[in-house]
Amino acid sequence: MRSLLLMSGGLDSTAVAFSIKERDYDCLFLDYGQRSAKMQRRYVKENCGKLGKRVIELDIKKLGDFFAEGYWMRPHEPIVHRNVILLAIAITYAKEKGYDKVILATVNEECDYETNKPNIIRELKRLGEVMGIEVNTPYINLGKSLLLKIGISHGMDPAKTYSCLLGHEKHCGKCSQCLHRKLAFKALGLIDPTQYI
Repeated sequence: MRSLLLMSGGLDSTAVAFSIKERDYDCLFLDYGQRSAKMQRRYVKENCGKLGKRVIELDIKKLGDFFAEGYWMRPHEPIVHRNVILLAIAITYAKEKGYDKVILATVNEECDYETNKPNIIRELKRLGEVMGIEVNTPYINLGKSLLLKIGISHGMDPAKTYSCLLGHEKHCGKCSQCLHRKLAFKALGLIDPTQYI
């Protein structure tokens, strides 16, 4: 069974990539105009390269530009309900390219900017069924800290991941994604190797 793993270069998707490294899957990275795309791409390529997995890149920056129109300052996340678009694209790509499954690395914490994420994912799983593609969320019932622990136990180096919304070389340490990242290390009693500004 060929699978397609949505990769962002963050703790969650990288932990999933390492935890299923023995399976047959390719990694899909989407640049939708997010400020952190450059840093995300760096770590997606580094980790997928380490695992010997193919990286497929889709450039849909102009879509993000369209959604960001009208803001006086460009938002960090130009598409608030990004999972609707990204998962639908992944399902369609999987169907047309001969994959059987799309893997989404999501955890049970609420998303600060997409509070209805569980409902969206449930409905997109139904879309996958219609298309004949299984949408798999293997760790949706776990917290970020437990997924971090699983990733580390399978060889992931958390210092080689990127979570920050701002896209700088170092994590800002203050955006919602950085705060969730810090909490995950704290919950496990681990030293956080992340470089913060």
